[in-house]
Amino acid sequence: MKKILYIILMISALWSFNACSKFDDFNTDPNQTSEVSPSLLATNLILQTMQYPHVGVDFLYKDMLAKYISYMEGANNYQYNKLDRTSFASLVNLTNVQKMQDAAEGSVTASTYKALGHFIRAYTFFRLTLAVGDIPYSEALQGEDDIIKPKYDPQKEVFIGILNELDSAAKYFASGRNFDGDPVYKGKIAKWQAATNSLSLKVLSHLWKKTADPDLNVINRFNNIVTTGPLFASNSDNFQTTYSNLQVEYYPFYNSNFRKYPIMSTTIIDKMKELHDYRMFYYAEPALAQINGGETPSSWDAYVGVDPSDNYSSIAARYVANQISGVNPRYYALQQGEPTFLLSYAEQCFIISEGILRGWTGGDANDLYKKGIIAAMQFTALNTPDDVKYHHGMKITTTIINNYVAQASVALTGSTDEKLRKIWQQRYFMGFMQDGWNSYYEYRRTGYPELPVNPATNLNGVTSQLPLRWMYPSKELSYNRENVEAALARQYGGNDDTNERMWILKD
Repeated sequence: MKKILYIILMISALWSFNACSKFDDFNTDPNQTSEVSPSLLATNLILQTMQYPHVGVDFLYKDMLAKYISYMEGANNYQYNKLDRTSFASLVNLTNVQKMQDAAEGSVTASTYKALGHFIRAYTFFRLTLAVGDIPYSEALQGEDDIIKPKYDPQKEVFIGILNELDSAAKYFASGRNFDGDPVYKGKIAKWQAATNSLSLKVLSHLWKKTADPDLNVINRFNNIVTTGPLFASNSDNFQTTYSNLQVEYYPFYNSNFRKYPIMSTTIIDKMKELHDYRMFYYAEPALAQINGGETPSSWDAYVGVDPSDNYSSIAARYVANQISGVNPRYYALQQGEPTFLLSYAEQCFIISEGILRGWTGGDANDLYKKGIIAAMQFTALNTPDDVKYHHGMKITTTIINNYVAQASVALTGSTDEKLRKIWQQRYFMGFMQDGWNSYYEYRRTGYPELPVNPATNLNGVTSQLPLRWMYPSKELSYNRENVEAALARQYGGNDDTNERMWILKD
């Protein structure tokens, strides 16, 4: 993605130009456009959907909550499970969807831009409802129709709306043409069709407790997508942000002043050592105390994690003594870093494998599971320079991958529950420094892997568990209180609490 900043600035300038005074109209340069093209709006919408909103330490919050790391600048709320209020700021981005579609009306790519609009709306509403539960949907973004205080739709209706939006996206992409303004897939319709279906499968996986509801039609939808496609076929299909050596496009943790503070947790290190997962050497740095004690960087014993739920002062003492592994320097030393995916081929394989085990579709669950692991390991290897300081002499090769998936401890064997846990473990491994809040949502959905909870240090209101949601935005309480309170009464007995259980989590 090139010149992100310049594109966004151009859009702002053009919208300001369209709002000019009558005096400005007399001074319009006939050689400059006075309208924003659908391709320019598409670029902005896609980038706003793809980009991480924060850099530096903020980029690590998701990894703290999912217990991949501890953070040593100070006791952090996310490490100790304190969630506050979220934001609906991403809804503002959707105001340009209709403008993009209107600008394309009558053109040969009108169908394509309609499809893109539905995809972006679906993804945005999906992320918002996962965070809080009921959200404005049917009346959202209708300020021009004087609906400035939109009602909150029940989460079931929101999910039906999301699935319908994705159905519309699939339909319009099927009749669409390749288009301009796409920084992810270069306007290739086939790629967007696969991304739409992959997102649909991900949405459906969160409805696994709702398969008896005929309004959702979860199983039939899932089976139809798997059997008719198109779907992602390799890592090259990932819906991901790729960074560069341009300053405005650096990897979010590159050259961070906070690079010395994240340290690895036992939650991921111990399990990777148990399974002899070579990704550990790409994720972590050896603990200096272990190296000083005679271990080499290629030794499994050189890598040590810490229980992220432990008392901060106890962790700090081990941190100061250099007893804990830090994150691999590739996360802060490389401008381009690795891509950050929101949808990936590997995850799609794991989702379908789980669906097969649940009886939602036919196929070979083991084959999809292995393909998912292979893709996830290849992603790490191919997006890391072949330099000993980044893989510590333990390079991931085809032979290493094949030996890994053949291990009895990794192979998809055992009871259905044991097989599901193996799938979920692999999804957890691939989420390190990746995919937003997805690993937390997967833990919330499945309860696996078992993340450490220490009642003595847990800042959550219920000290025996991780929180289940964020609270509604303070701006909503200020400007749309009546509808927020109606949603809270309907869902949570009026309590805007982080431990209330939303509809998708209920049996």
